[in-house]
Amino acid sequence: MPPELKCPFCALIVPDWHFEWHTKEDQADVFLGKKTMACPYCHAGVAFDGFAVSKVELPGDVAMRDVVKATRWARVQSKSLRDYLETREGEPYVGVWTDAEIDAADKLVASEGA
Repeated sequence: MPPELKCPFCALIVPDWHFEWHTKEDQADVFLGKKTMACPYCHAGVAFDGFAVSKVELPGDVAMRDVVKATRWARVQSKSLRDYLETREGEPYVGVWTDAEIDAADKLVASEGA
């Protein structure tokens, strides 16, 4: 997904919307307009058509980003999820999961690569 897209609700620029952190099922539902994805800043449900984000008149269910998918993605970047959340791109997602969820996902994904 193109980086640096402005949220149509809060007008803040999101460094990376991390569409890939959604489950495959939720990704399909977002593309089909059945679900929206949450802005990491204002948490509004934002439509995504594969190229742009936009407002929707009647927002449906909001797809939540999956902590394990996010952690596996961070691991490919040679970081733990906790470390990634300290970067400029990761900072908007700091409040998405609890510390316990982040720690558990980091341990799980680290054990997968062991």
